[in-house]
Amino acid sequence: MVDKIDRTLKNMQLLSNSKSSIAKFLRIQRSVAALPLFIIYTVVGLYFTGFNFFHVPYLLGALAIYLLSGAVNGYNNIFDVEEDKLAISSGIAKANYLLKEFTLRQIKWNFILTSIALACVVFILGNLGFAVVYTITYALGIIYTKPIRLKNRPLIGTSFNTYGFSIFPILSCFFLFNGPLRATIAFSIATIFPTFASCLIAEIADREIDKKIGTRTTACWLGTRAKTVIKAVLVLSVAFYIVALFIDWVVILVTPFMGVIIYQVYKLYMDFTDKKADFTLLKIGANLSKVLFVYVIVVIILHETAAQLLTNIFNI
Repeated sequence: MVDKIDRTLKNMQLLSNSKSSIAKFLRIQRSVAALPLFIIYTVVGLYFTGFNFFHVPYLLGALAIYLLSGAVNGYNNIFDVEEDKLAISSGIAKANYLLKEFTLRQIKWNFILTSIALACVVFILGNLGFAVVYTITYALGIIYTKPIRLKNRPLIGTSFNTYGFSIFPILSCFFLFNGPLRATIAFSIATIFPTFASCLIAEIADREIDKKIGTRTTACWLGTRAKTVIKAVLVLSVAFYIVALFIDWVVILVTPFMGVIIYQVYKLYMDFTDKKADFTLLKIGANLSKVLFVYVIVVIILHETAAQLLTNIFNI
């Protein structure tokens, strides 16, 4: 077990410390933050398109997801400058702040260019419902950081993140592909609490930092009650997944991803510390990446067979 932990951390450090141009680009884009959105979008989008991975609007929608994530995170980096400096001066080694690597001007230009690219992709797609969802979500991402600073408000900040990582990509697919409302509701119900759990774990992992710099997240507000809340979220995750199954069996498509999150959250609950939360978050990300990679490869190879199978099972 120790060897596995050491190997995981070493791999993460290797990726974080790489000097290659592509690695630097991915870091300034905060590309890893787009992973949860990609997972939900991939599964729901492929189902709504009959498992047609090569559907052009599907690929453009995935690009829009990435660009919106990059833009919102870029804006967040701009207005976290003072907090980042305070964290660095406090000697918090695990803080992964872009000011160590990029100038504020570079971060601002990255945000501007990413936002312009996002607007272009949304315009090319030409879907009114999709454009409205992205406009609203982009605006929420802005006020989440500044000027209202919703990210520092307990429950509200976590709820906004939960929306962004679960409901938003599902709504994107619903409007872009004219997806069935019943399946959209089922996907939303099945994913909302596991996503909330992941967002809370991310806050728990950063709780030490947030306390030192004066950020009042949900995890800081909960304090010792965080473990109780995690237990409640675990129960609700399972309960809502069962409800979602009764609404539409199609939610079995997201089961591998939800299973990874729920299992890792359960392990954290059984052995709860802030340091464990930090590693739990890494494990969730690593395992979700593996499942997504296999998922996409299978779809590329067997997309016609998968589409026929889905037609027979779900009558899409």
